[in-house]
Amino acid sequence: MTANDEPTPAPPGRRSRLRSRIDAIEVPRPRLAVGALAGMCVMILGASMLPVPYVVERPGPAIDVLGEYQDEQILTIEGAETYETDGELMMTTVSVDGGPGYTVTPVEVLVGWFDPSQAVFPRELLFPEDQTQEQTDLQNTVQMSTSQQGAVAVALDELGVAYEDTVMVAGIQAGAPAEGQLEGGDVILAVDGEEAADVEGYQALVADREPGEDVTVTVLRDDEERDVTMATADVDGTARLGIVLGAGYDFPMDVRLTVGDVGGPSAGTMFSLAVYDELTPGALTGGEAVAGTGTISADGEVGSIGGIRQKMIGARDAGAEFFLAPGANCEEVAGNEPDGLQVVAVDTFDEALEATTTIAESGTADSLPTCEDR
Repeated sequence: MTANDEPTPAPPGRRSRLRSRIDAIEVPRPRLAVGALAGMCVMILGASMLPVPYVVERPGPAIDVLGEYQDEQILTIEGAETYETDGELMMTTVSVDGGPGYTVTPVEVLVGWFDPSQAVFPRELLFPEDQTQEQTDLQNTVQMSTSQQGAVAVALDELGVAYEDTVMVAGIQAGAPAEGQLEGGDVILAVDGEEAADVEGYQALVADREPGEDVTVTVLRDDEERDVTMATADVDGTARLGIVLGAGYDFPMDVRLTVGDVGGPSAGTMFSLAVYDELTPGALTGGEAVAGTGTISADGEVGSIGGIRQKMIGARDAGAEFFLAPGANCEEVAGNEPDGLQVVAVDTFDEALEATTTIAESGTADSLPTCEDR
C-alpha cells in the first residue's frame, strides 16, 4: 500500500465482531474507576476519623469567679461579713481533647497545627501511658478541691484571720470501699478512735489494718460529726479505703467555691483574689475585667500552669482587658500576648493583689511588670 492508497475496509461481519470486543473491554472501565475512586475516598475518610495519640489544647471559657457558672453562684461566704463588689475576676481554662478516655482525629490535629489559638502535643508528654480516664478525673478533682482550700487560706492570711489545719477527703476512687460512704470535703477526725496530725498519719492508721478488715472513720460533715464504717480493700497487700487525703483547713466561716466539672489547680490565684474581694469593702477591680491564672501555694507563691497561650486568648475573647500571668510562665507569654490584652507578670499573691489594685485605681497596667521585663 502506497501513501495515496486507502485501507481496505473490513467485512461487515468482522467489523461488528471487533466493535463488540472493544465495547466489552471499554464499557467496564468507567465503572471500575468510579468504584476504585469511591473505595479510596472511603479509605481516606476512614483514616481521617481514626484516633491518633495526640492532645489538642484549645481556649476554654473564662469564668468570672464573682458571678455564676452553669446557673450557680461560684463563690459563697457564710458566717462572715461580706461586701458588694463590681467588675470581674476571671479564672481561665483550657479545653483538652485527646487525653485518657478521649480521642482526636488526624483532621483535628491538622487543624490544631495551623490554628495559632490551639496547641498540639504527643499524648505521652502530658499523660502517663497507662493513665485511665477515671484516674485523670480523680486527679483533677483532688487538685481543684485542695486548690480551693489553699486559696481561701491565703486570702485569710492576708486579712489576718486565724484558722486551723485539718485533713480532708480530697477525692474518692470509683468503686472504692469509701464510695458512697465518704464525701469530698469530709474532715477526718479519727480512724477507729485514733487521731493523727497530718495526711501521712491517717494513711498509716488505715494501712495498719488487715486488708478486708472493717474500719470506722470519724468525719466532720456539714458541722456534724459522724462515724462511717466500711471494709478496707486489698491493694498490693495493704489495706486501703480508696480515698485521696489532702491538707484542709477549719475556717471561722463557710466558704464554698463551685465551678461545675472544671478541674485542676490553676485557678488558685484568682480564687484567692475573689475571696479577698468579697471580705473587704469596695470593688477590688474598680469595675475592670481582670483575668488570670496560676496555682497558689500555702505561702502565697504563684506557680506555673499549662496552656497559658490558650488561656490568654480565652480571656481576651471573654472581654478581659487585663491578665495576671505567673512569672514562671513568662517564657511562653512574651511575644504571644493577644492584641487588646495587657498582661502583668506576678510571682506572689501580694503582687497579684497590688497589680489588681493598681489597675482599679488607674485603669491601666502600664506601670506594672510584664514578661518582656524579665
